[in-house]
Amino acid sequence: MMRAFKCSFESRATTIRSYEQNIMNRTRKTLVMLALITLLAAPALGKEHRKKNKGEKVSWKDVPAAVQATIQSNASGGKVVEVEKETKNGVVIYRAVVKDTDSKMSKVTVTDGGKLLKVKADDGRAKHKHKPLFGS
Repeated sequence: MMRAFKCSFESRATTIRSYEQNIMNRTRKTLVMLALITLLAAPALGKEHRKKNKGEKVSWKDVPAAVQATIQSNASGGKVVEVEKETKNGVVIYRAVVKDTDSKMSKVTVTDGGKLLKVKADDGRAKHKHKPLFGS
C-alpha cells in the first residue's frame, strides 16, 4: 500500500513540475513578445516627440513690428531666412532662422510682445546652404 501511495505522489509531483515549467515557458514567451513589441513600436511612437518645430511658417510682413525689431537687432547683421509662429503654454512665440554674415545659421526666439527669449546657433542647418526668403 505504501508503494502505491509513493507512485501516486511521484506522478503528481511530476505533473506539478511539468505544469510549472509550462507556465514558466509561457511567461517567458509573453515577456519576450512584449519586449519585441515595445522595441519595434518605440521608434514609431517617438517620431512625434522628436518634431521640435510645431509652428507654422509666417511671412515677414505678418510678423509684428516689435518682434521684427528684436529679431533684426539680434541677427548680427544677418538675413532672416524663415520665421515660425507657435503658441506654447498660451504664449505666442516667433522663432526666426537667421543666416549670419559669415554664413552661419542661428535661431532667434522672441515673444509676440518683442521680448527676446533665446539666441542659439543652429548647427544642424549650418551644413546646408539657404537663400534668404525675405528680410533685408
